[in-house]
Amino acid sequence: MEKTGVFGMAKLFFATAVAAIALGLAAGSASAGPAPADETVWICKPGQVDDLCAGSIATTGGTPPGTLGFTRPEDPPVDCFYVYPTVSEQATPNANLDKDPEVKRVVVQQARMFSRVCDVYAPMYRQETSPGIYTENTEVAYQSVLSAWKDYLANYNDGRGVILIGHSQGSATLGRLVDEEIDPVPALRKRLVGAILPGANIHVAKGELAGGMYDNVPACSEVGEYGCLVAFSMYNGTPGDNPAFGDVGSGYWAYKIPRPDRDQSEVVCVNPARLSGDDFLTPLINLDYLLGPPPGGVETSFWGGYPDTVTASCERDGSKHWLNVDFNGTPDPFLSGVLPFVASGINWHVPEVNVAEDNLVRIAALQTDSYIAEQARVSKLKAKLGKLKRGLVNAKKGLAAKRRQAARLSKKARKASGKKRRILKRKAKKADRKAAAKRRQVRSIKKKIALTKRQIG
Repeated sequence: MEKTGVFGMAKLFFATAVAAIALGLAAGSASAGPAPADETVWICKPGQVDDLCAGSIATTGGTPPGTLGFTRPEDPPVDCFYVYPTVSEQATPNANLDKDPEVKRVVVQQARMFSRVCDVYAPMYRQETSPGIYTENTEVAYQSVLSAWKDYLANYNDGRGVILIGHSQGSATLGRLVDEEIDPVPALRKRLVGAILPGANIHVAKGELAGGMYDNVPACSEVGEYGCLVAFSMYNGTPGDNPAFGDVGSGYWAYKIPRPDRDQSEVVCVNPARLSGDDFLTPLINLDYLLGPPPGGVETSFWGGYPDTVTASCERDGSKHWLNVDFNGTPDPFLSGVLPFVASGINWHVPEVNVAEDNLVRIAALQTDSYIAEQARVSKLKAKLGKLKRGLVNAKKGLAAKRRQAARLSKKARKASGKKRRILKRKAKKADRKAAAKRRQVRSIKKKIALTKRQIG
């Protein structure tokens, strides 16, 4: 959902086209710098009166149409930190923190459904209004998000796991944040449930799941794998030469790092259908926010859900690596009308999040399940470790006592004679045997402690 230039299409054209299709089917001021942490403006934050991610997730879809039955947990076990794509229509190089209609529209479309899994935190940020290649305006946008991230960590995270979610400029910004703030810090990596960052040309070593931008955070490769990255660039066909997305050698590059060698690196492609345990993509579209916020913010329509309507596979062609998509069978008339207009030719960058929305939410849920299971495993091991350490302390005290006892008896035996000496020697040997048993117990507990530490990681 981007502007013209490398992002594929004008938002004005998008709104006009979608409105025409929807009607047809129905008939048939920038500030001086980044906001300090204590001045973060949140468009989604749990408990906030105007939390935009707390609205309806009621959905109809399927054949025949029915309610898809999405629900929210009462107490989500993890958080999500979402950064929206380039949507601002402000005339300045960097947007201010006003909650403009176009921001509200994309936040609902992309972020709200993740409240099925997590508490969603979404900061307003001073996004670059016409991004493409790294500039000083990109730096302003990044510092604005970094400020909000630090505010979130300091005041809201409370040690919880977190899923990063973005799109396009939002993904690029979070991609850099992972590189500079999370990947090098083990304590934060342990809290990273996942990073869902499509449409930003995030790269890895060619043919590999790791390397490239990150030393420690790999691309996801297994259903339920957590602590990893989901990213892709969506096309309905083979991209042409030097495409805007899907090739590290051309197009979008809003990073403070050099562009990598095409022969050594490639853009990440993780198929969200496969990672969600499915064969197809399921688009979700909020019909109230299709063109912009509904009057007065009052929602009256359901979300449209379109189960299993899009095929997807990661493909390579030369230096290009992309998620190839197409309609599955006879396309839904609404989708087949809207998506080609929203897209820019075969480049489906603009709608790529909503095309895979349900799959991405399910990936987040699977990652959360794995993360919580691992936290429970580690918690159990830590409790065991604590018990072992207490046992070691007691065993060492027992060993010291047996050694002292054996030493006292040996000393008395040396001073005694006759029958008394023989009795004391027997007692001293018995105390030595007990001390040896305690030494073996201490060594055994130490080995168990070392093993438990390795199991904890």
